[in-house]
Amino acid sequence: TFIGATPDRTFRAFDTETGKELWHASLPASAMATPITYRSRTGGRQFVVVAAGGHGKIHGAKLGDYVIAYSLP
Repeated sequence: TFIGATPDRTFRAFDTETGKELWHASLPASAMATPITYRSRTGGRQFVVVAAGGHGKIHGAKLGDYVIAYSLP
């Protein structure tokens, strides 16, 4: 499970069954968005993408205009 809807500019992956954090990465702005995943037609590589743009109403949330993609192993 991927979660980016936090004001601390961190994108995280959790084990859905245990809730254990498996991975995290710093973002250039808060990711107040639902991530998506897709698979490349050529090669079949899977990616997870999140928009990192912040939210002006949340105290401390850094604003920006980014779309960040990560490839999955």
